[in-house]
Amino acid sequence: MECFGKANGGGRRLTPREPAPVTAVIFTLTRTVSAVVVDVSATGARLRGERLPEAGEELILSIHGTRTYGTVAWVVGDECGVEFGEPLPLDSFQALRDAAGIAPGFTPELKAAYEDWMIGVAR
Repeated sequence: MECFGKANGGGRRLTPREPAPVTAVIFTLTRTVSAVVVDVSATGARLRGERLPEAGEELILSIHGTRTYGTVAWVVGDECGVEFGEPLPLDSFQALRDAAGIAPGFTPELKAAYEDWMIGVAR
């Protein structure tokens, strides 16, 4: 596994991570769960949540309108690392960065409510 490693030096990460406190939906063959995206790069993401998939499990990850295939690389406590099957296109990655920049200081839950309101799911 080449895209996850230590955040500060000595790791094997090939692409820089961006903080991205937005919500994601994880689809596996057996269930659907939501999680918070702690950070994201073009090649993977770190997620936090309950009942996350196990290491090695394949999934579809939906983050702020971007869907990608991936595999869970590691799980520690309530966090997991997902390696994307293909790097995110630049425009998709930029959209995630923009979404993470909406209303700095909002909690991930409040950002999710804002996103739901913006796309017309919540009123």
